[in-house]
Amino acid sequence: MKTTNKLIVSGLLLAGLMNGAQAENSNQICVQAAAGALYLGGSSMNAFQNCKQGSSSADPHITTFGGVAYDHNFPGDYTLLDMQDGSGFSLVGRFVADKGDKAGAYTIAKAVKLQWPEHSVEIHRADQTVIVVDGKVTQLKNKNTIKIGDVGYILRKDKTYFIANTVSDIATVVYANSFYLDIQVTVPSQIDSRGLLGDPKAMQLLDRNGVELSVSADGSDPELGKVSRADFVNFVDSWRIADANVFTSSNLPQTPNYNAKIYTLSDLGSKKMKKAKLQCDIFAQVFPDSFNNYNCLYDLGFGGMKFVSSVRHYQAYSQRMEVAN
Repeated sequence: MKTTNKLIVSGLLLAGLMNGAQAENSNQICVQAAAGALYLGGSSMNAFQNCKQGSSSADPHITTFGGVAYDHNFPGDYTLLDMQDGSGFSLVGRFVADKGDKAGAYTIAKAVKLQWPEHSVEIHRADQTVIVVDGKVTQLKNKNTIKIGDVGYILRKDKTYFIANTVSDIATVVYANSFYLDIQVTVPSQIDSRGLLGDPKAMQLLDRNGVELSVSADGSDPELGKVSRADFVNFVDSWRIADANVFTSSNLPQTPNYNAKIYTLSDLGSKKMKKAKLQCDIFAQVFPDSFNNYNCLYDLGFGGMKFVSSVRHYQAYSQRMEVAN
């Protein structure tokens, strides 16, 4: 085990956030790194060359493992991560429409489900977060751990839930309360995966059939990519699960209207934009490593201060992808 990982594991053991059996598995580089960054206030995942991070935050802004950022504003159950290594592990997000501003409705995450062939974990956003392990509602007290069969475990720290997949060395962190559900996933940089979070080895996004999403460069901004609505809808809808209810909740999300207007910052009124900018300028100083000005203006402008906690959960990206209306 490298010195850095030894220090992380030692800190987690001292903090009571990892037991001896969990610490003995020295192959869990990404799980240990993610736990250290979260629970011990460690460095960003960008500091760990063997791991990549993808995320879904606020309403929701998605950043892929390959560093592409885009907005996903359609309700439904969507596959975020689908492992291609034969392990059968996947991660599904449930997104629902929520009225945020007079300009229109946005979509926010309602629940997330981690699936193994013989085990599963669900986390549902509510006034009191609901945890479902292998189909049964489970109580998880603060700073406690629940074992997930022989495939992983869950740790809780206040409103944050850390789920370790010890089979594939994947760590999922879920920040949950009644207003939002933010998801960060840390994976080994050489895994083969698909889904809305993409693949850590490439920026290109593939649909469920392996067809690459066509993104054209913007001549005025090297960090901006453009994609047609038709191509984006084909990509997103290929990862929507419409033939079954994968969650224990019977309240199904709305059917997505892929022809609905996609709202951008230009739809914000000048007063709301000014107020959001003042707030985001402050957050840019407080969270310089993870701050994303576009996401911040969008979230606070349309959703208001209830999304303020999501500001610290943003992720750096290499390219922003915009969808043509």
